[in-house]
Amino acid sequence: MSFTDSSHSDAKSMQKNRDKPILDKEFDHVMCFGTFDIFHPGHEFYLREAQKFAQKMTIVIARDARVLSGKWRPPIDDESTRLSKVKKAFPDADVILGDESDIFAPLRALQPDILAFGYDQRVPEDKIKELFPNIAIVRVGGYETDKYKSSKLRHSHSKSA
Repeated sequence: MSFTDSSHSDAKSMQKNRDKPILDKEFDHVMCFGTFDIFHPGHEFYLREAQKFAQKMTIVIARDARVLSGKWRPPIDDESTRLSKVKKAFPDADVILGDESDIFAPLRALQPDILAFGYDQRVPEDKIKELFPNIAIVRVGGYETDKYKSSKLRHSHSKSA
């Protein structure tokens, strides 16, 4: 697991001690974002690791239109299917659809203590730090990335379809 710099002192101390085990539930509320297309063990690993940081977890599922505009292709599973799969895997989490026009709307509305991103997620961290200086940011490492990566699974899914 690796951590980005943060204004939150707890996140800084965790960053200094990243080789030591992380104490569970350092924060009250962690928020995660993702498309979670072809929901796989790598996604589950990311969310389980993120869950260790806080008492409460909110998972924000990318809307179909945002996936299309950001990745230039539609997701294989539609947003309601992706939402359902993640809810089933994480019944204790709040799983919601993201805002169709404002990626920061869930942050403003729910005000989490910490954001957990996957190792390869492209996110506007500088903008997040500027707009939400009191929210810590962490990155979760990957899980068997040679096997469980959505782009690789999508490629093999399209061959079998």
